[in-house]
Amino acid sequence: MIVHRDPRWFPALFWTFLALATAFVVWRTAVVNWTVWYGPAAWLIELFGVLTSICFMLTLRRAASAAPRTVEEVRETVDILIPTANEPPLVLEPTVIGAMRVRGVRDVLVLDDGDRPEVREMAARHGARYVARTTNEGAKAGNLNNGLRYTDAEFVVTLDADHIPLPEFIERTVGYFDDPRVGFVQSPQSFYNQESFTFRGDRGWHEQGMFYGGIQPTKNYTNSAIYTGTSAMLRRAAIDSAGGFAPDTPTEDIHTSLRIHARGWKSIYLGESLAYGLEVENLREYYRTRRRWAAGSLRLLFRHPDSPLRVRGLTGWQRLNYFSAMVTHLQGPTRVLYLLAPLAALITGVAPVTGPYSQYGFAFLAFTVVSVWIVVVFGRGHYHLLHSEAFGVADTVPMISALRALIGDDRKFGVTVKRTDRTSSGALKNTYRLYALASLAVLTLAVVRLVQGEHVAIAAWAGAFIALSTGYAATFLISMERYERAPGEPWYATLTPAELYDAVVARSGTRRRLVTA
Repeated sequence: MIVHRDPRWFPALFWTFLALATAFVVWRTAVVNWTVWYGPAAWLIELFGVLTSICFMLTLRRAASAAPRTVEEVRETVDILIPTANEPPLVLEPTVIGAMRVRGVRDVLVLDDGDRPEVREMAARHGARYVARTTNEGAKAGNLNNGLRYTDAEFVVTLDADHIPLPEFIERTVGYFDDPRVGFVQSPQSFYNQESFTFRGDRGWHEQGMFYGGIQPTKNYTNSAIYTGTSAMLRRAAIDSAGGFAPDTPTEDIHTSLRIHARGWKSIYLGESLAYGLEVENLREYYRTRRRWAAGSLRLLFRHPDSPLRVRGLTGWQRLNYFSAMVTHLQGPTRVLYLLAPLAALITGVAPVTGPYSQYGFAFLAFTVVSVWIVVVFGRGHYHLLHSEAFGVADTVPMISALRALIGDDRKFGVTVKRTDRTSSGALKNTYRLYALASLAVLTLAVVRLVQGEHVAIAAWAGAFIALSTGYAATFLISMERYERAPGEPWYATLTPAELYDAVVARSGTRRRLVTA
């Protein structure tokens, strides 16, 4: 591993933040107003914010990159597994074409949960093996486990049905397995449809750019890189030692990753785009995928024996990394509480803290600004203050919906629909609009209180906090409306599967190491 050379003041900045966080927690605990319900509630959500910030900072302290290990001749046996459920051949066929053209591949297995004649014919036409099953137990993980029965390859590459691999995929990844302890090598999830609303600006900023560009490299330093389900190569022995792909949570990727690490295997994150897929194309599919991620992570964290809180075999750093990745999905409910607490204070005129509210407001705002700034710094250029926070607000709705996974048997494994329209149902958009309007209503009440001269300190600081939330929500909604109304079709709409493959490979040449998602 090549450890990134960060500025010398990075460690000092972290320890300064830790000291400030400790002081803030001690002081904040001492001024809780226990006489109103929102006093303890505000205290708890602020403590949660401090806890997640500290965990996040700990995982981001050092970053490392895998040194290049390209091989000229592939001697190992490598098969490619492409699980599919309901993706149309138009989406699946470019992936099959690309997989068949990967240098060094032995077999390409198209694993069809739908047992569709048209997919069988397409696979045969390109020389791929077709494996169907009559049930869909375990969803994607179950499909992959069924595919493992048909291959004895030493290594397997997993590709989502829409992810088109580059010809050098195996050559770029198999060399790392010279170390017999390496269980899997993960590359970024990158996308060729940068017209999606999840991209922002001329520089190709992406909603998941912080994870693949800023977070995964830091996990290399602690042997905690996460398998994300596609664009990865895995050692068959590592999969078998973990009992196969984890079929009992909607997030089979991070669950499988955790099991492999718990068995003592190493992981490598290679920050090089080796496959390009289709990002979600409307708000409905964005909501479905983010809800599935949140539900699966929360279920794994709090209700599964493999939880990083209690599973055996993980190192302390691995446990912290998995905990941080999963607990972040509780941020949705806390954002709502950040609206309710100021609203209650504005209505009653009673502050959630004892002592001068202006003192509390200044301390809270200062600590929030410092926390966000440090995230920006440790994000190493991948955290965008406006866009990242706007999508944080967007994740509030699916995260709240995912809470059902904690109180019931919610195992929605749904498959993301590809090649869809840009527009979504009015009901879902109205939910986001309602959140924005609620923020605006609380902000308006704060302004009214200021004008009337009532509860001035509470109104001033509450207004400042809520103005940020309202601005982020408005940013997301305005961008979404512009995206849905944009004219024309995407560049790939009229291409044949073979033409699309050629175009993706050609475009990849100029952005090989550009992590787009």
